[in-house]
Amino acid sequence: MSVGKIVLLVVYAVLAGLALTQGESTTGMWAMRALGILAVVHLFETAIFFKTCKAAGGSMPAHLLNVFLFGILHVNEIKKAQGTR
Repeated sequence: MSVGKIVLLVVYAVLAGLALTQGESTTGMWAMRALGILAVVHLFETAIFFKTCKAAGGSMPAHLLNVFLFGILHVNEIKKAQGTR
């Protein structure tokens, strides 16, 4: 797993922790908004890079999940593995 992916997982964990522990506070609300925005953006990325995931071979659900979680970071890994970068 790349450093970028690990950093992104830490960001998700911090935002989720803030959203769960801060609840109705301003911090909790902004953490929820940030998570929602990230989810929407990554959902669009999943749709945009669907063909890239399909062409990559391997487990399609795993590729789609990785694109949803890590976005362009995973797409770059796919392209690098294919030699099309």
